[in-house]
Amino acid sequence: MPADPKLDRAQRRRMRNAERRLKEAQQRLVRAERSVVYWTRMLADLRFERTCAIQPPLWPEEDLKMEK
Repeated sequence: MPADPKLDRAQRRRMRNAERRLKEAQQRLVRAERSVVYWTRMLADLRFERTCAIQPPLWPEEDLKMEK
């Protein structure tokens, strides 16, 4: 059965299109994962800042003055 060059061209075109779409989807996935990591860190930093801002001193100031 002879190979039809039209079919081969169409199949190659579909293959290139599918490969391009796959590459684009993988790039979107990588960007989304980076975004999740970035915002997770930002949220952790903000929570840590809030904890530090309201945390009472670990020991009274009088003890620090006596050491000096």
